[in-house]
Amino acid sequence: MQNVTVKTSTFTGTENGLRIKSWGRPSNGFARDILFQHAVMNNVQNPIVIDQNYCPGEKNCPGQVHVKSIVYTVLFHFESEHPKHT
Repeated sequence: MQNVTVKTSTFTGTENGLRIKSWGRPSNGFARDILFQHAVMNNVQNPIVIDQNYCPGEKNCPGQVHVKSIVYTVLFHFESEHPKHT
């Protein structure tokens, strides 16, 4: 995949935010020239994930996809589970 733009996204209370995931098998595949723009993360456990070896079951998974030229513009907002009292 190449030349992908994702604009103006909001993630609230999710496990994952911006994610690039590729199947772990022999490949000449690639992920390049990807722009994530104006992403807002509110209480996201894993705001940015790049998994080059996704392989459920962990069987016969030797490969990785080449990842190049990924740009993020992200605003993070973290809230405590226990708010401060003033």
